[in-house]
Amino acid sequence: TPRAGAARPAAKKNGSRPSSRYGASPRATSPRFKDKIKRKPNLLAAAKRVVVANQVHRTLSGLVKEKKLADAASEGRREALSGALAKVDHWDFNIWECVEAQRRAKPQHLLRPFVQKVLGTYQDVPYHNALHGADVLQGFHALLTESHALDASLDDDTVLVSLLAAISHDVGHPGLTNAYLVATSHELAIRYNDVSPLENMHARVALDLARPWMETLPPEDRRAGRALWIDLLLATDMKHHAGAIFDMQRALQKAQAAGGVYDAAEPAHQHETLKIFIHACDVSNPAKPWATYMKWTDLVMEEFWKQAELEAENGLAPTMPRKQNTDLAKFQLGFIGFIRPLFATANQIASVDFSAPLACLDESRRRWAEDPPPATPGGARAAAA
Repeated sequence: TPRAGAARPAAKKNGSRPSSRYGASPRATSPRFKDKIKRKPNLLAAAKRVVVANQVHRTLSGLVKEKKLADAASEGRREALSGALAKVDHWDFNIWECVEAQRRAKPQHLLRPFVQKVLGTYQDVPYHNALHGADVLQGFHALLTESHALDASLDDDTVLVSLLAAISHDVGHPGLTNAYLVATSHELAIRYNDVSPLENMHARVALDLARPWMETLPPEDRRAGRALWIDLLLATDMKHHAGAIFDMQRALQKAQAAGGVYDAAEPAHQHETLKIFIHACDVSNPAKPWATYMKWTDLVMEEFWKQAELEAENGLAPTMPRKQNTDLAKFQLGFIGFIRPLFATANQIASVDFSAPLACLDESRRRWAEDPPPATPGGARAAAA
């Protein structure tokens, strides 16, 4: 990271740029954190090197180049995990290689108690578990790293809250959708009046766990951080998907009509862009390299099929296809078509680079159309092997 006052290299949207670490110079502030002395929160380092609970607890110990492995690990084990973490700054990072390397290495525990509690609160469900939380965190980090001008414009407090929102965005997820919770009058739907019951629950649980740290902040910072955290988690509700795309396209058109551009690095645009980031990362499986995507596909479909059986047992209108009726290629192609406009719109924002996930999306669409894997348990994983 450049020293305070040092000039940063110019960035082009699609050009070759030097790598950077996110976070602005000590003079940078955001509108919600203005008029305060900037500092490096103690939890920032922890958020940058998240190690995921249970099997994942030790998977990402080197996140953001802090690859501190246990002294007791053999040289071969150290090399395996270090190699798996080598691309942690990049979109094509393969979290599954870290899971495998973790089985052969025992890195040190580097987490702060808060992050440990968040990851430990994720439920043991096929897809919406701690590994998914870690994957969204890594994707968020990669997008910030590759969007250099936005990265440089954010103050550390905004980055910290964004990263913690990413890792906690599905904490406590029961493996069922909002639609199912509402249809069955689940206690979460009742509690939150059928309005984003999962996302409201995730925000409440995460902020309850974060309370000891949040209470150390000045009141203004605590209010601003809490507001950003809630906004980011509510932005992951799929019911906002179409509206988020429409609003951003309208903002892009308005800026163009005025002879300018919609620049994510401008303070007034930062938080809206971060909401696009976390939503994109949350639905990004098809936007990852094929082998990574295939493993996620098996897990998410397992969760969907379990809900489909519950819907049938309870006489509910189906919102998920039953396993025996699933055309996996058609299902995935439909989802890719649904999410691609989000990534394409984000790539039009100045200071943002979504070229890597867009390339993966197009490759995934081509492969599903030309040579789809079998729709059987482990079929996607077998095809990716």
